[in-house]
Amino acid sequence: MSRRLATPYRLLLRVYPKGLRRGELADTLLMAAEAGHVRPGPIETLNLLRHGMRARLGRPLNRSVVVLAVFASIFSGFLSASLANRIGWEAAPALPSGAAWTQLAEMLTPGLSARGYARSDGPFRNNGGETDAASVSYSTDRTPATEDVDAYLAGLQQRLEAAGWTVTDTYSTSPTNIETGARQNNSQALTARNDALVLSFEDYFDASYAEGGLRVSIYRTEPRWLTGSTLAVGLLGMLAGWLLAGWASRRLEHRPLAAFSAATTAIGGLVLLIPAWLLGSLQYLGILSGTDVPESPFWRCLVPTDELFGAMAYPAGAAITAAIAVAVLCPPRPAPATNPGSAGAAKT
Repeated sequence: MSRRLATPYRLLLRVYPKGLRRGELADTLLMAAEAGHVRPGPIETLNLLRHGMRARLGRPLNRSVVVLAVFASIFSGFLSASLANRIGWEAAPALPSGAAWTQLAEMLTPGLSARGYARSDGPFRNNGGETDAASVSYSTDRTPATEDVDAYLAGLQQRLEAAGWTVTDTYSTSPTNIETGARQNNSQALTARNDALVLSFEDYFDASYAEGGLRVSIYRTEPRWLTGSTLAVGLLGMLAGWLLAGWASRRLEHRPLAAFSAATTAIGGLVLLIPAWLLGSLQYLGILSGTDVPESPFWRCLVPTDELFGAMAYPAGAAITAAIAVAVLCPPRPAPATNPGSAGAAKT
């Protein structure tokens, strides 16, 4: 059999765990291959991958181990993607400063003096128990021009579009009368974005109380390279989670008490992560599709200080660590040896 055919088969069969089975399959497939066939076909490849990944788990008659491996793979991918995303933000472009910020502020609020200026330059900030994107914000006093809310926002939209921004939404922020539904003042907001930044802009004016002004907040969009690398690392993390589950399953296969303890502890930790995974996955899908530019990272619920589900981070991490420790500290036990003599005695 040609080496051109043997090499792809042997590479593909690495999906199986080490052992006699891998070599036996290689010999069988090479012997059965058709003459002139130089590589495995797509159906054959998928079949080998599926059975090889299942073989990694051991316990061929046990379906529960497959369910646990699926959950381990999913959550390993989510945790890996979250870590990669957080690290990647350190290399993301910074918020505009200096002359660039002065030019941007002049375009947004020409001729108006800023007050209440606030800036956070780290990738993220703790905002009252929530992990939010770093931002630059300020407000201005009202002027006769800003009191004409409709006209001012129309002019702002023209300036933004001329500067390459895309207005994504305009909406009223005016409180309404509960009974009649009538607006109590004329306050409106606008959101816009370009390739690097997101703008949240509000023009509020209440003639009854002679109050009004502008509120401006700008934060960064996630770079496309970071979104793509987050996805790639997440997929690799899913593979690592499956392989880790398979390693632990085969290692503890003949230690039922240790296997039960590790599986129960791991399941408990993964269950605690379900809310963070659900919210984070939905948010990341919006980022990936380009339909959502949230102010908080998709992994915010994994931060222990998060007021929503952060309290679950520590016990979940402790449980998963304990499950891995059980597999590491318990040496594998060889399979019980069969007694061929007893089988022969039974026949006589």
